[in-house]
Amino acid sequence: MTKRLYYADVYAQEFDARIVNNIKIDGKPAIELNMTLFYPTSGGQMHDTGTLGEASVIDVIIKDDAIWHILDRPVNGEQVHGVLNWERRFDFMQQHTAFHILAGSFRNRLGVDTLSSHLGEDNSTIDVNSERIDELQLQDVETFANQVIWENRPVRAFWAGKFDLDNPLLRKKPDDCHEKIRLVEIENLDLDPCGGTHVTTTGQVGFVKITGSEKIRGYTRYTFIAGNRAWSDLQKRYSVITTLGQLLTTGVEGLPAAVEKLVQENKKLAKALQNFEKEAEEQMILELAQQTAGNLLVRKCYNDKTPETLRRVAGAVIKQSPGIFLLGSTGETPCVVFATTRPDLDLRPILKQILPLIEGRGGGSASFVQGGGTNSAGISAALETAAELLSD
Repeated sequence: MTKRLYYADVYAQEFDARIVNNIKIDGKPAIELNMTLFYPTSGGQMHDTGTLGEASVIDVIIKDDAIWHILDRPVNGEQVHGVLNWERRFDFMQQHTAFHILAGSFRNRLGVDTLSSHLGEDNSTIDVNSERIDELQLQDVETFANQVIWENRPVRAFWAGKFDLDNPLLRKKPDDCHEKIRLVEIENLDLDPCGGTHVTTTGQVGFVKITGSEKIRGYTRYTFIAGNRAWSDLQKRYSVITTLGQLLTTGVEGLPAAVEKLVQENKKLAKALQNFEKEAEEQMILELAQQTAGNLLVRKCYNDKTPETLRRVAGAVIKQSPGIFLLGSTGETPCVVFATTRPDLDLRPILKQILPLIEGRGGGSASFVQGGGTNSAGISAALETAAELLSD
């Protein structure tokens, strides 16, 4: 079995090892070493990356009790020098330790057990066995967890025998008690079987922030970030808040009221715009209906109407006035809508012939067709051509 050097020194970043096996896994080069600092994906924690010789380590897996390093290119020879992507490793050390701190905090403050966790590249999650944690309780857990971090408590990883598993701090007893099992302990807070990588003092986590929650089948999943991730997120949020404050000419404390005012004003404007558009459509329908007096074919090109508006207007006007209506718009979405009350006409062949003029597509029924394209300059010609074809 591969000797796991990260158990002896979690802060080591380089090592030399002997290549034991060299194969391909899913078409990619993979090697097994006699010893490694690379952590394989397991226990909810993702794998390390880095280099082995000239090759990049893109994945690390456990297969048949062996640790395999998946590479982007083959490695030759018997010996190889390995270098960890330390930024990634330390990030996962911070996230994993933060999970233990949160798990211990949920148990300490609320008596709630942790079910599982997942440490992702962007966000991490902790599942707790409760659906009834209110906002104040959650804030209490988060505050307590950060207090534990700032107290800089020792974090110790060690191998224990069966006789050590009766400690009252032990959060979860292993299903399969071997002669020796690896435990991770945060002083006076948490003790848990774990094979992952962690910092050696809680202060190195920096701080932890719960960023979201989701109810799932009788339990709650919380999303959290810690360490450098939390710091980067804080910087981004501070930048956004500062920009909003400058735009709205208010301080941080005044932002909620300023945004609420904008929301209410936007609702009023949206309502006024809706009423205006309704009145404009009614005027369009009236004008089109008036043009049918002594004229069975009406052609009209607009500059700023949407396909939805033309459909509503065409549908309404044929209910009021008999005739043939050819409507088009050269707005943001160039379009045409043809409608008629005459049962002896089929507008579909007409539409098919004019669609190339607007570089578009369309369809519909015999008495009501529509088309949209990309060539707004062709709308006027399309309406004129359609009128000529209908006249013939």
